[in-house]
Amino acid sequence: MPLIFFNSLFLSAFSYADDYPVQPYFIADSFSYSETVSIESTLHGWEGDNFESGEQQWTWNWFELGVQYQHWAVGIVQRYDYALQFSPETADFFWLVANKKDLPVGKQYDLNLQVNALHSSGVRVSYANSLTNTFNYRVGLTYLQANYMINGQIKGNATAVGNSDYDYQAALDYAYTTDDIFDRVVDEPTGKGFALDLEFSYQITPSTHWQFQVRDLFAKLYWKNSPYTEGNSTSERKEYDENGYVSINPILTGYEGTRDVYVQKLQPRWYSKVSHQLTSHYTAVLQYRYQYDRALFSLGGNYKLGNNNRLGVNYWPINQAAEINWNYHKIQLAVVTDALRSSAVKTFGLSFSYGL
Repeated sequence: MPLIFFNSLFLSAFSYADDYPVQPYFIADSFSYSETVSIESTLHGWEGDNFESGEQQWTWNWFELGVQYQHWAVGIVQRYDYALQFSPETADFFWLVANKKDLPVGKQYDLNLQVNALHSSGVRVSYANSLTNTFNYRVGLTYLQANYMINGQIKGNATAVGNSDYDYQAALDYAYTTDDIFDRVVDEPTGKGFALDLEFSYQITPSTHWQFQVRDLFAKLYWKNSPYTEGNSTSERKEYDENGYVSINPILTGYEGTRDVYVQKLQPRWYSKVSHQLTSHYTAVLQYRYQYDRALFSLGGNYKLGNNNRLGVNYWPINQAAEINWNYHKIQLAVVTDALRSSAVKTFGLSFSYGL
């Protein structure tokens, strides 16, 4: 009886909301991907034995709450983006040092690390309409204001001079709001900018449907009086722990200053989905993501449970992840993971939306 009552109340609440011309909507979209260590290990400085050499780690998180009226929608956006791209040798070296593993004596590592991180919030305005009975589209423009950023590159080399000792030298060029490398005290700037997004859906045939979305198209943030560091770092200043493993207090030579205006560019995020109805209940689905120079795709399908009610399963072979999703009227929910143990998860996605 309580379950039946709750279900009736839940459905009637959304039906009641549909009677009003102004409709609320909500979007929560999060996706994290690591080629090296688990997401949990990443949060603890790469400590742990679940390591594979790779070139990328990234996470993007988008939260939006707003209202829509006819063709227009206005929402408040909160987002968190963090992208690391590095050479496999950089990943190997960092993991060995982070876990105080024996270094192969005499081996030289080419180091190359690029980082682009952003914490921001803003307002998004979008417009949706139809060109034909089979083609719908939405265009959105987001004004962003950011209070955290780090963007730049570290490039150099490191040489293992012992099982627990190494020398290194590296060139650095990075802008930031907080100097997480050398703890420089700065006046933190604020960034402002815009991002364009576009999405459309096209009913190619009565059985085949195509959805497309791109976010952060031509997206840039402008930072006034932005702190930066440009120079060289070496390992001349060393300390050793009780086990004899080296710990380096790096020496920096170069420039620390501020730029009048620093432009931070965001990479676009592309998504595409093709659905083909096989029977009255079964539909085959192909999904494709492209972001941070990495392409991911999934194969799967969904089963019709009732009117506007579908349950789907997809498999992402490149990152060996499984996805379960559920669509019911205006509600969409999806979970993606490549492992059940939190300490082993390297891919995790969670999205929930109502309305748009």
